[in-house]
Amino acid sequence: MGKVKSYDKITQQALKNFENIKEAIKGIYELIRINFNKDHIYYKIGVDNIIALYTNIIELGANESGLKEIIEKFKNSELELDIPLDL
Repeated sequence: MGKVKSYDKITQQALKNFENIKEAIKGIYELIRINFNKDHIYYKIGVDNIIALYTNIIELGANESGLKEIIEKFKNSELELDIPLDL
């Protein structure tokens, strides 16, 4: 029988957060796909940005020492977290 992984609550939340990020990226892509023709510059720019975002998330997750440094800076409020959005 296969191993069943048991995760603590913090790890479960992190995995859920990652799944939520993936779903959000998919949702943004769907909005771009629905609203722009594949030849439209906004489609191309949007898809390029989505690919860059996802690639950076994956690379960040694979960079354990860098991720630890970011977590430390986050805890110490050394990172700018504001992303101005015209809401």
